[in-house]
Amino acid sequence: MNDMPRPEYPRPNLVREHWVNLNGVWEFSFDAPVFDQKILVPFCYQSQKSGIGDETEHGTVWYRRSLSLKETDFAGKRVLLHFGAVDYECRIYLNQQLAGTHQGGNNAFTVDITKWVQDGENELTVEVNDSYRQSQPRGKQRWKDHSFGCWYTPVTGIWKTVWLEYVGETYIEKVHFTPDIDKNQAVAELFLNGTESAEVTVQAYLSTDGEKKLSAECTAFCRCGYGKAVLDFPDLDVRTGEELLWSPEHPNLIDVDVTVRRDNTVVDQVSTYFGMRKIQVMNGQVYLNNMPLFQRLILDQGYWKESLLTPPSDEAIRQDIELTLKMGFNGARKHQKIEDARYYYWADRMGLLLWAELPSCYEFNTEAIGRSMQEMKEAVDSHYNSPSIIFWTPLNESWGINKVLCDPQQQDYVRAMYYYLKSLDPTRLVSSNDGWEQVCENDICAIHDYHLFPSNVDKYADMGKILDTVAQVRKLYAEGNAYQGEPILLTEYGGIAFEDQCEGENWGYFGAVRSEEEFFDRLAPVTRYLFDSGNFQGFCYTQLTDVQQEINGLLTEDRKPKVSIEWLRQVFGGNL
Repeated sequence: MNDMPRPEYPRPNLVREHWVNLNGVWEFSFDAPVFDQKILVPFCYQSQKSGIGDETEHGTVWYRRSLSLKETDFAGKRVLLHFGAVDYECRIYLNQQLAGTHQGGNNAFTVDITKWVQDGENELTVEVNDSYRQSQPRGKQRWKDHSFGCWYTPVTGIWKTVWLEYVGETYIEKVHFTPDIDKNQAVAELFLNGTESAEVTVQAYLSTDGEKKLSAECTAFCRCGYGKAVLDFPDLDVRTGEELLWSPEHPNLIDVDVTVRRDNTVVDQVSTYFGMRKIQVMNGQVYLNNMPLFQRLILDQGYWKESLLTPPSDEAIRQDIELTLKMGFNGARKHQKIEDARYYYWADRMGLLLWAELPSCYEFNTEAIGRSMQEMKEAVDSHYNSPSIIFWTPLNESWGINKVLCDPQQQDYVRAMYYYLKSLDPTRLVSSNDGWEQVCENDICAIHDYHLFPSNVDKYADMGKILDTVAQVRKLYAEGNAYQGEPILLTEYGGIAFEDQCEGENWGYFGAVRSEEEFFDRLAPVTRYLFDSGNFQGFCYTQLTDVQQEINGLLTEDRKPKVSIEWLRQVFGGNL
């Protein structure tokens, strides 16, 4: 447990040169701050990778480590402590003083610890409270003492990287870029801490033939912590699509340097990036950069056998994306998980379309509403600049809103989430309750149908009947709502398991196959129909990997292919 885990910079969309990675061995204890164990951060105590591997529920866990800080490093600066994610509620102490708190288990947050820092050794303590409450966004984390159905081992405490930064008294908290490809422009919004006025310079670079060239520049005058300006890019004529715009075929990223000055003195500098891309719905189709887009998605739950929700390494993230692309998919639906920031980074770099999905609550009350909306906002704030993300999915299969079919209050919540996301982020589409019992406030019609076989695909020949009734088990639209011409996507299907894995609690959808030949006989005709019928604008196959008892992945938990990757590429790429 002595090697530094996850040593790479954890926040690629807002990079500072000087930082300190705090991953590694921390003191740890259950229930009370006795610190009688060791844990490897950032892995949760339930995982084998943490060095503990105890799945017993503990409502409170404690972390402690020493920080050796030099006054020469922090004098005249702010000291920021960043957490990639801590599930679920935490209190942060420095030198026995409460420095900050946070609620919400899926997103990054920052604590300014400047007031309590001292020269030399500093004691950092983190108290975390978690529970089986169904009113907190928990996604696929079970709320019982054993895994069941499609819910798995929970995650408690620190599960993403922890790091430290020194910044000036005035510093950048976030930068948002809103692209407009039709004008070759992007609006830059700058958010600073505090209320002091500052001048912020934004320099955007394009890389051509391996050479980085300044392509646009603007200056914003920030007052009371906010300012904005416009980046104007040159008209590249016929080359615009290949050199400026972001797409899976050409995942061009615009690197940006942001510099903050006060009284002509540089007080903060960050590097970031964004992509020039446009996603919209028009005439029953989804368009990317004004061209029709057929989405070939894989459902990916982002679990690892040894580390659960935490990717074991940066290379493991890249490997998942590489395998996804090799199998013929052009995108992934990151199911019930706000991913590690570096997953979004590699998807941006490698050209993989993404649906980002909020982990569900499993009961409906004002606490669940408030917590879900807060975590949704945090996710949008953190990943606004990632061009790979083209959809937000705030709700799935009526989880946490199980009366939405006929309950006006729950329907209003779905509508509220839709408009809330549109107000936070006008650049992306929203699937407001993916799968069934949808409301009119939606950018697509999303259908889940695992009972789809070569023998019954013709049921979609009468799409009008399906839209008015059910595809598999539940009505596609809630009462008082109906299809209004949106693009139709089959956003969950497949889930095929192999018979030799179906032991005990292990399962797949609607029977299992015995051989690779039988697998493709079941998969290929259905997928071919989705391409050829003209009824669908895309699909999402379940799923990338096995996850604990759910053994319907194309890959095992260890990322070993169960069938020929080349054949999968032919099927999902539309060539078979």
